[in-house]
Amino acid sequence: MLAGLLITAGMSFWVFRVAPVTYEATANVALIPPPTAVISGDNPFLYMGGLDQAMGVLTVKVNSDSVRGPIEEAYPGAEYSTEHDTTTSGPIVRVKVSGDSSATTLEVLNRVLEVMPATITSLQDELSLPQASRISLLTLGIDKDTTLVGEARTRALLVVAALGLAGTLLVTGLADKRLIKRRGKKHVGTPASLPDDFPLAEGELTRRNRADRVPLPSSSFSGAIRTAEPLPDPHVPVADLRR
Repeated sequence: MLAGLLITAGMSFWVFRVAPVTYEATANVALIPPPTAVISGDNPFLYMGGLDQAMGVLTVKVNSDSVRGPIEEAYPGAEYSTEHDTTTSGPIVRVKVSGDSSATTLEVLNRVLEVMPATITSLQDELSLPQASRISLLTLGIDKDTTLVGEARTRALLVVAALGLAGTLLVTGLADKRLIKRRGKKHVGTPASLPDDFPLAEGELTRRNRADRVPLPSSSFSGAIRTAEPLPDPHVPVADLRR
């Protein structure tokens, strides 16, 4: 069983070293209404409620293959997504980038943030909108460092550890069963020994022999053999029947 645990530990360490990990970085971009939609002197952020449709068009365009393809080809192993930031009620786009290295992830994030203004400008150019009626973008926040995400490695470690422990228990159980069966075959046909058959120590044997002897009176043996006395004649008188 110890060997199985060591093998499982070694496999887990190997998976920990080779299992892929990803790095993530995010940014938030807000859509700003055009000057013509804001009353002179008012705060533009108070007029952001009607930009949800424009935000949806922008996210669809940025996620399309025409925009995504060149970026992912330039940075293999990285991918990104743009969606509405559900933690807010305003027209704020959340950009999420994941990659196989921290440097690549940050580069892709900056690249997407550069593409988004060009994309919304291109969409408005197609509509021939005047400059005063155009929506602009404002980057609210961007990660300077990436976050390590090890979910794939954790899942791989759990799978390897579970399989290793299960295999160890199975092999150990089969080995114990086979060993017990082999020991049982060795003892088949061997009669059980009685307690008196066990060898006795030399001192115990001498004491037992002495205890089995019948003591004789000291005066019964004089060195000569005594002859047996004749038995009396078993003569029984018979009555005279002639009288």
